[in-house]
Amino acid sequence: MKIHPQLKLTLFLLGLLPGLIALNGCSTTPDSEMDETAAILTEAHKAYNIKAYKKVFQLIFPLAAAGNDKAQYALGYLFYYGLGVQKSERQAMHWIQQAAAQGNPKARKALIPNQ
Repeated sequence: MKIHPQLKLTLFLLGLLPGLIALNGCSTTPDSEMDETAAILTEAHKAYNIKAYKKVFQLIFPLAAAGNDKAQYALGYLFYYGLGVQKSERQAMHWIQQAAAQGNPKARKALIPNQ
């Protein structure tokens, strides 16, 4: 049986349609948002280097709350050592566990008990 070329194209496109619909629902982080996040993390790192820990907290808390694993780990670090915030092992564990759950290697390592 010979299939007309235009019918082949139509069948091919219909076969792709479910995948295209599924991909349409996927979202990616826009480059501008990634650039802004990187800029904030860089600014936070600079603030950390000059021991401006309250500024570090102000910069990274919104990122951590939005799910950024690097900011979550850094926030956990601030809470663990009481840098710019009241020391809280409970808060430290919360944020470090959040980061580890997303695969952050530093957070995962921090959760390994001392051998």
